[in-house]
Amino acid sequence: MKAAVIYNPMAGRERGGVVASTIEECLGSHGIEVEVHPTQGPHDATTIAARVAQEADVVVAVGGDGTVNEVVNGMTGSKARLGIVPAGTVNVLSLELGLPSQIQKACAVIAAGKTLSMDVGWANDRRFILMMGAGIDAETIKNLNAKAKKRYRELAFLSTGLKTGFSAQPRVFRVFVNGEEHLASFLVAGNSRYYGGRIGITTDADPTDGLLDVLIFKGLTIAKLSGFWLGVPAGLHLHNKDVVYVRAESLEVRPAQEEPIWYQTDGELAGILPAKLGIDHHAIEILVP
Repeated sequence: MKAAVIYNPMAGRERGGVVASTIEECLGSHGIEVEVHPTQGPHDATTIAARVAQEADVVVAVGGDGTVNEVVNGMTGSKARLGIVPAGTVNVLSLELGLPSQIQKACAVIAAGKTLSMDVGWANDRRFILMMGAGIDAETIKNLNAKAKKRYRELAFLSTGLKTGFSAQPRVFRVFVNGEEHLASFLVAGNSRYYGGRIGITTDADPTDGLLDVLIFKGLTIAKLSGFWLGVPAGLHLHNKDVVYVRAESLEVRPAQEEPIWYQTDGELAGILPAKLGIDHHAIEILVP
């Protein structure tokens, strides 16, 4: 077996290089031929993955959800399998799949060769494996301080969200899904149950069913949006009268105002609305326990 290891040197409080060396040694002990490829900047993992996935049996993403997202975008159309060694600020996909955080155990999962055929969503030209979000979450990511993210992790998202997301009336957009139109201030199109840590937004999502779980929040005031988020940790948001929860193979999201509205994929800023979304069924093979 030949594995290409793509790692972010800045991941895990800048421990990516140490982690990559340990992975190289560990996979080698399982008889796997290993090449390591450090990223140099944003989207570099996508470029590297597109190149190495043509020859490697396994592409191993070392880092957080952002690194995994970049690698997935580079693996489009390849037959290589995806291995993951969690080493980032946030590792939502690892929680979703039950992947071990300990390096030796993660390498053992890769060496064992068991795979899950997982769906991959897309928003315009950007693929995602966890979710696409439009509204307050994308605005929070846009304003997030990189140093604070590394130091405070999930608390950095919370702090930035409180400062930027609730300082003005929510921007409004239109969601077209399953033949219906909804006016909304927040949307998540989820391919996974988890959204941030163990907090779930699209809690019924199945990453193998060929459908996106779409949560649409139709409350258009700060007070209503605040009430929605207060209910999220306990799952009460699903009973909010302003929530619409549907499943769909595709949808479209368009701005209802002139102001730009950002959207994110897998926790990384991805673009400005409008966006067309869909899902590719069983598009990638991921190594799992």
